[in-house]
Amino acid sequence: MRNKVFFLLMVALAPFVVSCEDDDDEDKMVTVNFSAQPRVSGSFNSDMFEGLEAVFTEVRSQNATSCLLDANGRGTVSITKGVYNVVVDQSIKSVVTGKDSIFISVLLENITINEENQMVQGYISALPASGLSKGFIFSEVFFNGEQNSGRMMHPDQYIVLFNPTSEVLYADGLSVAVTHHISWWDKKLWYDDFYPNRVPIGGFITIPGNGTDHPVQPGEKVVIAFTAIDHSSVEGYDHAVDLTGADFEIYNGPESNDVDNPDVPNVIITENGDSYGFFFQPRGYVSPLVFKLKDGKKATIESFYNEHISSAKEVVAATDSTEETVVDIQILSVPTSDILDGVQTSDVPQDVKTRVIPETVDRGKFLVNGCHRQELAIRKEIRVGDAIYYQDTNNSSEDFVMQKGQNAYPLGWRNK
Repeated sequence: MRNKVFFLLMVALAPFVVSCEDDDDEDKMVTVNFSAQPRVSGSFNSDMFEGLEAVFTEVRSQNATSCLLDANGRGTVSITKGVYNVVVDQSIKSVVTGKDSIFISVLLENITINEENQMVQGYISALPASGLSKGFIFSEVFFNGEQNSGRMMHPDQYIVLFNPTSEVLYADGLSVAVTHHISWWDKKLWYDDFYPNRVPIGGFITIPGNGTDHPVQPGEKVVIAFTAIDHSSVEGYDHAVDLTGADFEIYNGPESNDVDNPDVPNVIITENGDSYGFFFQPRGYVSPLVFKLKDGKKATIESFYNEHISSAKEVVAATDSTEETVVDIQILSVPTSDILDGVQTSDVPQDVKTRVIPETVDRGKFLVNGCHRQELAIRKEIRVGDAIYYQDTNNSSEDFVMQKGQNAYPLGWRNK
């Protein structure tokens, strides 16, 4: 009987004995080798790495131990076995302004440390302080057009969207719209029913896909051409450019006499019959904005349309033969909170009489001097190492510059 009681007692105590042994093992110190690798190639140099602090925080006790990184982004730390979060979070100040200019970060969560000389590697991001967006932004918008052989035309209008984050983003469902309200109009009867919480749009284009078909790496671009051909090859198109390397094309169908490049996938066009549809006005009287649907499936687009179409009142001006009347129209709108980026545009002669992009999206404006002047809206570049980012402070007056002449995007442009 005594032996049986002793056996049962030992069985009952066994978990506690094992637990103590585990605790002793966890208290053992081990050396950990940490290495930070740039998430975007070319975005770091040795001066940026050296002196960065990597902090290891044990999840259970919240005890923190740190090490300094060398010029190669490597460091060594001595810590107990356990589960850790690893963080590098530092800003670099501009020697000119004295303000933060670059944010550097690594975040690794729930990393198990259980052996001597264990290697831990994290991807490190360096992003400009004036370009910290959470989604796609416009890096170029060419709506102005040009003159070819003395003729005013805009065959090579295009849009460039940019991934300014440290993560892979997906272009599926990415949508570009143009505003319904014209920038030089007086406020329409319906204006205050929508602004500033919703932005009425004339139409929008959407990149097709199931949600993960079109990955866009950090620091990479998506080019959408109105017509993805080599416009410069047309005789007399001396100021046009080659857009055969565009990622997507806007094709309006054979009935419009539009040209379709079969090698470039088409976006999906959605228009509201009571507005102008999707187009770029060469003087910038309609302004572009970008938002994101969960994917680029037709059912998703139709659902968005049905949820965001509403009735409004429109005043029809009197003519020589008719009186002023008020009619019912349908207006499609985008919630301002869903807008990733937008640019308030117009021209110098008309300027902006009524703001059509809310100030929370863009508190500035980009004005061309007139139509068909070959004036490109392009963001100011910010270099982080060898990588190029773009300034984004939600103020197009400061973030964009006017470039004389549009950029070409021929086949293979990414490899040049």
